[in-house]
Amino acid sequence: MSAQSLLAPTMAIPTMPSPTMATPTMGAPVDPGMMQTGSFWIWGALALLTIILTLKDKRLPLFGLVLIAATSSFWQEFFGDWGAYVAWNPAFARLPLWGVMPYTTPVKPLFVPFSWGWWFAISIPLLVALVRWLHDKFPTVSITRLAMLTAFPLFLAYQINVEGGSVAKGWWTYDSVIGPALTSPKGRLPLIFPLLLGLWAGWFVALLAQRDGDGFMPHEVRRAIQSRAPGWHRELARVWAMIVLFQLTFFLFNTAPPIIGRLLFGAPSLLVP
Repeated sequence: MSAQSLLAPTMAIPTMPSPTMATPTMGAPVDPGMMQTGSFWIWGALALLTIILTLKDKRLPLFGLVLIAATSSFWQEFFGDWGAYVAWNPAFARLPLWGVMPYTTPVKPLFVPFSWGWWFAISIPLLVALVRWLHDKFPTVSITRLAMLTAFPLFLAYQINVEGGSVAKGWWTYDSVIGPALTSPKGRLPLIFPLLLGLWAGWFVALLAQRDGDGFMPHEVRRAIQSRAPGWHRELARVWAMIVLFQLTFFLFNTAPPIIGRLLFGAPSLLVP
């Protein structure tokens, strides 16, 4: 996606720092291998498990669908980061083919596609399972209400904890903070962005927790995927439907708001030009 900003002509894009250099505001990141190496291993394990279960059942599991969709959506991270003034620590290894680009945060860590994939592939299906279990116990309560009462606060709490911890470890920082924020020696964490992500997660989980008699989700039913013969063509249609759903809804809930907010009200930034 491209964005047009009235501020852009006045903002110079700085020279990219060395991959081994850390910004003065963040210093050297603490335990960077937790994200750099851990993301590759966890993503790989989930991808392998997806292949095994799909070959066995001739049907992609929910976590496999989300793994593919979330990994394909990673590009939104860097545009949303630009809107939110997120500056990644330059000590992280970078994506090889995506460097400086207008309306994106300058440092683009290599692990981001993998961390997007494994995190959403684990968290979303677990929350879907929780909501469906609760709905079995309390069938008179709507799935949407159950999701907003459980998935939303759980996801929000986790995001605040992890994002706050990541800022404290110097993995990234916010060059400009809007609204209420948590403060640590390494930087400040605005709370509005975890809130938006939590709202999206609650809504997304509610949608995925709903099933028809054959186990198909609403977005699959709308595309008449359930009417196709079982096989790889149907599973590929399910993959595409999940990718479109994830990309569009995540962009509307989480990526577009910070971009629009910065375009309308933001100021120039040295860390995130």
